Amino acid sequence: MCQVHRRILVAAVLAAGAGIGAAPAAPSFSGVQQVIEQIRADWQKRGENAPKQAPGWNAYFDALLAELRNYETARTETDKIRSLDRLYRFYVALKGHSWKPAVALQLELRNWLRPRVALAWAVRRLEEAVRGLPPTPDPTTRAHREGWLHFVDEGLGKALRDYEAARTVVQRREALKRVYGALHAINQRIAARPWTPSMTLKAALDDLFNRPNLDASVDANTLALRLRNNVVESGPVLFKGQLSYVTAGPHVGYGLLPSDDGIAFYNSQLLTSVTPISGFHQQVQQNPRGRRAARMYYFGATSTDQSQLTIIGIIRDTGLELLPAYLHNVSAVVSSTPIPGRGLGRFVAALIGYNQRRITREVYQGAIGQIQQGVVQGAAELGAIRTSQEAAKRNVELRQNLVGNHTLLYRNLEITNLKLRSRPENAMIGGIVRWLNAAEQVGADTPKPGHFSVYDAGVSADVHLPSIMTNLARGYLQSDLAKKVENLMVVTRKIPPGAPPSEGFVLTQNADFETFAKAVEETRAANDPKVLAIRVKRPGQAPEFAADARGFLVVLVHDFLIEVPAPPAAARGGLFGPAARIYRLTAPNAEFVLSYTFYPAKGQLPIRLSGRIEEFDPGPGAQVYAIDESEEKAVPLTAFTRTIVLNTFGNRLKGQPIDIPLSQIRLPNLELTSISPLDPSGWIRIIMTPR
Repeated sequence: MCQVHRRILVAAVLAAGAGIGAAPAAPSFSGVQQVIEQIRADWQKRGENAPKQAPGWNAYFDALLAELRNYETARTETDKIRSLDRLYRFYVALKGHSWKPAVALQLELRNWLRPRVALAWAVRRLEEAVRGLPPTPDPTTRAHREGWLHFVDEGLGKALRDYEAARTVVQRREALKRVYGALHAINQRIAARPWTPSMTLKAALDDLFNRPNLDASVDANTLALRLRNNVVESGPVLFKGQLSYVTAGPHVGYGLLPSDDGIAFYNSQLLTSVTPISGFHQQVQQNPRGRRAARMYYFGATSTDQSQLTIIGIIRDTGLELLPAYLHNVSAVVSSTPIPGRGLGRFVAALIGYNQRRITREVYQGAIGQIQQGVVQGAAELGAIRTSQEAAKRNVELRQNLVGNHTLLYRNLEITNLKLRSRPENAMIGGIVRWLNAAEQVGADTPKPGHFSVYDAGVSADVHLPSIMTNLARGYLQSDLAKKVENLMVVTRKIPPGAPPSEGFVLTQNADFETFAKAVEETRAANDPKVLAIRVKRPGQAPEFAADARGFLVVLVHDFLIEVPAPPAAARGGLFGPAARIYRLTAPNAEFVLSYTFYPAKGQLPIRLSGRIEEFDPGPGAQVYAIDESEEKAVPLTAFTRTIVLNTFGNRLKGQPIDIPLSQIRLPNLELTSISPLDPSGWIRIIMTPR
C-alpha cells in the first residue's frame, strides 16, 4: 500500500513540475503582430459588418506573418537578405493607404525592417570590402581578413540568427549576450585599427540592439512652470556713460521653438527705456551744420524706447545659451535753452526765418537717425552682455548635470547618447539610461511600439524597462555599498489595515546563521502564514530583466540562494529527507515572472502599483539542502524530495502580492497619474501631470 501511495505522490509531483516552464519570448516583430491582432479582433466584434476588403487584408496579413517567421528561421545571410527583400515589398504595398490601421501597420513594419536592412547591408559591404582587398603574402594580414569573415558569419551571424529564432526569454537573453559580446569585440577592433566598413557595422548593430531606452516628452504648458520667466527688471541701467531708466512692461510671450539642436524656447516682455543723452550738446557742436546753432542755444535730448525684448534660450548637452532679440520703437525729445550773451545772433537768425523752434526742429531732424541707431546698437550690445552673464551664472549649476559629450548626469545615473529636441508643442529628451561608471551597460534591443508614437499631455516618459532595470542592478551590485552586503534577512510581520507596507517587514543586513535560525523559530511560533523569516544571499552576478510574449516582467536571477523555514514535519526527518529546520534553495539560473497593475487615485484611495508573482522556474541544476543545527552540515536532498520542496516553494510564491505605495513618491510640482501595462517589447509609458 505504501508503494502505491508513493507512486501516486511521485505522479503528483511530476504533474506539478510539468507546469513549470520557461517564459515565452515575444517574436521580434511583436509590434506588427499586435496591430494585425487588433485589426482582426475589431472585425470579429463587428461580425457581418466587417468591411468587404477583410478577406483580402487577411490574406495579406497571413502572408506577411509567414514571411516574418521565415526570416526568424533563416539560417544563412543570403536567406535573410532574400526574406528582407520580400518583406520590403510588403511594406511598399502599404504605402498610399490612408486607412489608419494600415498606417499603424506600416509604421511598425518600418520600425522592424529599417535597422535589419541596414545591418544586412553593413555585413555584406564588410564581406565585399574584405574580399576586394588585394592579395597579400603577410600571414598576419591574411589571418586578420579571414578573422573578419569568420566573425560576421559564425560569431555575430550565429548570435543574430539565434536571437531572432529564440522561443524563450532565456534563449533570447543568451543570444543577446553574444550579440553584445560581438559588439564589444568590434569596438576593440575599431580602437586598434579604425576601418570604415567595421564602423558602419557597429553603427548598424547599435541601431538595432543598443537603442535609447528613454524617450520622454514634456509639453509646453508643463515646462512653463520652469521656463516661463520675466526678462526685464525695472530700474536704472548705466551703460557706456549713459544712464537709462527702464520700466518693465507685461510679459507677452512664452513658447517652445522647433529645434533638433537642443531644447529651444523664448520669453518676450514689453519695456520702456528713457535715456537722457549725455553729451548731446557737444555732439551738436561737432557737427558743421549745428556748430552755429550750438553758439546760440544749449541743446539737450532724451530718447524713449518702447520696445519688446525676446530672449531665446537653447538648452544643449553643454549647457544654456541665451540670445536677445528686440523690436524697437525709438522716439526722442530735443530741447533748447538760449545761451546768455548770444541775443544778437538769435535776433539776426530769427529775421531770416531761423527762430528757436525751427532751429530746434532741424537739430532734431539731423539727430534722430543717429539717436535711433545708437539706441538699437546699445541695446544689442547690452543685451548680448547681460544674456551672456546670465547664461554663465545658470550654467554653473546646469553643468553639474549637462557635462557635454551628449551626456547628462544625475546622482548615480547617466544618460548617454543624449538627444535634446523641441517642437512648439513639447520638448523631448532621449538617450540610454545607465548606472554611472558601471560596466556592461546596455540600451534597448527593441524599438518603441507604434502606439507610443504620439506623446501624452504633461510629462510622458517612454521607458524600456528591462534594459534600464538590468543596468541599475548591474551598477548597484558593482558599487562599494553593495559589496558590503553578503546577505539580507527579511522578517515579515502582520500589520493592521491601512498601515504603510514598510511596517510589514524588517531587513537585517549580513545576518549570521544563529540570528537567522532564531528568527525562524520566532516566526514559526507566531503560527501565522503572513509571518515569515527568509535569508537571501547576494548573487555573484546581477539579475537580468526581460519582457515575455504575455507582457510579464521576467527576472533572471543568477547564483540564486535563499533560505526558508522547513515545514514542522521536516524536523523529524524520514520520508522527506534528513531532519531540517531550514531549507537552502540554490539555482544557477532562476526565473521569476511578475505582473503588475496600476491603480490611479480614487476618492480616499491613493495611487498604487500592485504586483504579483505569476511563475517561478528554478531552472536546471537547482538544489535543495536540509539544514538542522549547523549550516556547515547542510545535506542535499534527493531528486524526489528536492522536486517536492521546489514545487512547494514555487506554489507558495505564485500569487504573492508585491504592492508599491506610489503615493509615497514625491515629485516637485508633478503628480504620477498613469503607468501603462508592460508591452511585450519591454516598453512602458509613465505619465505625470502638473499639480
